[in-house]
Formats: sequence, C-alpha cells, structure tokens
Amino acid sequence: GLIAPADHDLIYRILANLVRNALEAMQASPPPDGGHRLTLSAARHDDGIAIHVDDTGPGLAPKAAAHLFEAFTGSTKPGGTGLGLAIARDLARAHGGDVRLDRSGTGGSRFTLWLPAEA
Repeated sequence: GLIAPADHDLIYRILANLVRNALEAMQASPPPDGGHRLTLSAARHDDGIAIHVDDTGPGLAPKAAAHLFEAFTGSTKPGGTGLGLAIARDLARAHGGDVRLDRSGTGGSRFTLWLPAEA
C-alpha cells in the first residue's frame, strides 16, 4: 500500500540527504540516555505517503530552521553550502511532493518526505 510514482534514484538522493544530516547532527552532540537513535518510518494517508526521518540530535537553532530550504543560506555546519535540503525539496516538489521540518528541539528533529500516492 506504500507505492508512489517516483524516480527511485531521486528519492534515494532525498532520503540519503535527510539521513546524512541526521547522523551528522547526532555525531556533533552528546548522546542522550540510551544512546542516539535514527528512525525511518512510513505511513499512507488519504492524499499520499509520508516518510519520516527522526533523530535524537540537538535540534536546530531557530535561525537555522528559518532558512533550511534556501540555497546557500541553510547550512548549519562549517564549510556547508546549504544546498542539500534545497535540492531535496526541489526533487520532492518535482514529484508533486515536499520535504518539511516537522519538529526540532532538544529531543531531536523530524523531517518528512511527502509524496503523492499511486492511484
């Protein structure tokens, strides 16, 4: 029931970016009790499929969160270009979907890739 009309290489690029960002965020912060955790989950909704990437990193600063999807302004790491999430969002939108930041705080962050479901 989780079938979306999408280019698997491009969806891989989106998810690889989200996972890489989550891993880097967790590596840059002390682990919570029980250690860091990265969780991917997916669910079908009436209008599409949501793929969630949850981490237990430190969360994003409000200033960084405000510009995450803007090319050349959203990077939170030294030497970063700020292109990763901008490209990920563009790829998702080319499929009729989107990438969004659902939550971010001291308990971690959740990004969601939303794709329209196959009819």
